[in-house]
Amino acid sequence: MEFKESYKYIKPEDYIKQFAVTDWYLQLQPELQGYFYRYDGNKEKKSHAWLAKRSELVKMVCELLEADKIALGSFGPHWDEERKPIETIVIHHSSTPPETSLQVINALGLIRLYAPFYSQKEGEHFGKPIWSNHFYKSRETFIAYHYIIRKDGSFEHTLQDNQIGWHCGNWHLNCRSIAICFLDDLKERRPSKKALRTAREIIKKYPNCDILGHKEIKPTTTCPGNLFVGKEGWRNNLLSENIV
Repeated sequence: MEFKESYKYIKPEDYIKQFAVTDWYLQLQPELQGYFYRYDGNKEKKSHAWLAKRSELVKMVCELLEADKIALGSFGPHWDEERKPIETIVIHHSSTPPETSLQVINALGLIRLYAPFYSQKEGEHFGKPIWSNHFYKSRETFIAYHYIIRKDGSFEHTLQDNQIGWHCGNWHLNCRSIAICFLDDLKERRPSKKALRTAREIIKKYPNCDILGHKEIKPTTTCPGNLFVGKEGWRNNLLSENIV
């Protein structure tokens, strides 16, 4: 395989054989643990080289997925059989630059959500080929969100309402919720006005639903940012016609 992107901190060719086996996520545990599972998202605590290597690992996974060079399942559990009526809308941010591609979000979903789940030794799926049972544009997808909204107000409807997104760390709530993700790093800022308007229009499709930020379900995360809740929080803009 010929890689299209440039790499400085890893040699992607060295990973091809590992990703070709069905339990690749077990073979790569040291790097997955160090760069993804245990990473809290605090960039200030990491060196430039560490962050660059993590970015290159994600970039490599994107290329391998695009080339069908990662061993994935062709069948598996029908997770969506547990889908329940929608009661909650959970708001997220990607914690990435606004120009981040869906390919990157997809790769992150594979290695941050599905890989650790299939790595649980006590689980019945341990060591088996990863299978999401979700498809987007005719390809298996590992994106956790139903809607992804860009800064310019455009959006992607990546999961259907009858599909369960693996997005909030609570399976009971996942089964009963819709996930809306702002493609941006909103830790200390608000979404753009265009993005908020789009989110508000999407939310109108789901009347009588609670609207929660991810961190209200999982307190250890800052998602969707520190300005979401409170009297002046931008959650209020999702409920009002007024966007300031």
